[in-house]
Amino acid sequence: MISSMLVSILLVIVLSGLVGCQSVQDRPSSVVVISTETGYQLLRHGKPYTILGVGGTEHLPELAQAGGNTIRTWDAEGIEPLLDEAHELGLAVVVGIWLEHQRHGHDPTDPVVRTQQLERVERFVLQFRDHPALLAWGVGNEVELGGDLDVALGQIREASEVIKSLDPNHPTMAVIAEIGKDKAKRIQDECPDIDIVGVNAYGGMGSVAARLAHQGYTGPFVITEFGPVGFWETGRSPWGAPYEQTSSGKAAFMADNYQKTVVNNLGKQCLGSFAFLWGAKQETTATWFGLFLESGESTESVDVLTEFWSGKQPANRAPSVTALEIDRDAGTLSPASTLSVFVVASDPDGDTLHTEWRVVPESTVQSEGGDFEEQIDAVQAEIVVLSPTSASITLPAQAGAYRVFAVVRDGQGHAGTANLPILVVEP
Repeated sequence: MISSMLVSILLVIVLSGLVGCQSVQDRPSSVVVISTETGYQLLRHGKPYTILGVGGTEHLPELAQAGGNTIRTWDAEGIEPLLDEAHELGLAVVVGIWLEHQRHGHDPTDPVVRTQQLERVERFVLQFRDHPALLAWGVGNEVELGGDLDVALGQIREASEVIKSLDPNHPTMAVIAEIGKDKAKRIQDECPDIDIVGVNAYGGMGSVAARLAHQGYTGPFVITEFGPVGFWETGRSPWGAPYEQTSSGKAAFMADNYQKTVVNNLGKQCLGSFAFLWGAKQETTATWFGLFLESGESTESVDVLTEFWSGKQPANRAPSVTALEIDRDAGTLSPASTLSVFVVASDPDGDTLHTEWRVVPESTVQSEGGDFEEQIDAVQAEIVVLSPTSASITLPAQAGAYRVFAVVRDGQGHAGTANLPILVVEP
């Protein structure tokens, strides 16, 4: 008969063997930022890791297939299923922990609010610090926007101190809205538990590295949001409507900025980037930031990212849409008149194109920082399709600001978009 001591020894050996056989990828991740001769490098499980990322929680299989490797969230509430899904697909996650904004009416200096926020930070760190998909902690998102920078830096400093005290195995990243005059440098100087500065940059993304250096920031950075020219940065119509780039204009703009700021600075200060948004949302328009349509089709920007990430073009690519044209002055249109519209579009694979036309009231919402906006329904308008890329539209009888939208689909799961602000005025 085997003694109880021998059984215990054998059990320990078996269990130790099981642990030893566990895949590295299935263990709690260990991630560090190291200094190198040329700059900085992210190491995950001891191996160099470059963030090929997106902001968003949808279309994760498509992300993995495209060669992306990381997503970031804006908060950690209820994300355990997302972490599990990401891990199954081989994706890492920067887990964002939301810090309340002063512009939303919160007072982070109030002792009760401060205590509740730090308790929430602690709860999330304890909950997710051992998840194998965890890459880093996102400490707030644009918490300084519309508020007092000193107060925001205090929030970032206290939250990162709590995170580091509970989890020394993952970097902390403060996410800010652009870099301002001295925001990145002040984080470096005043927030010692922050390892990385994350910068949300759109129109100015191409010059972020140079501007950080000019500011005196010497640490590592990640572009935590990038995409088209923002609605706050672009030109406007005489009646104040912002002009949105076409889907092909966005793709070219993103490609140029990615090359300048990410590719040219990898191995130096840049650790990678997150394109925004890997999904769809209403923000000024229904198509401004989404890399996908609400109906699920991917755009040309996804093709651009796929080539950067994987080194290969997708087997089938999105239509190219470079302009939307009308036959009259966009600012002097009569109610109930007929408008001829034409979209300049082609398909790189020779797929047959079909265009959906819509007329949508101009958004009157003045949100900032990605705050939620309600979807805007199209008005009922008589539309006569003349060809795959042209139509005749009877305008609304009610005067006001509108947009004409063109969505060009290839029937292969891809689409291109363009829109043009118009003004219907009484005679």
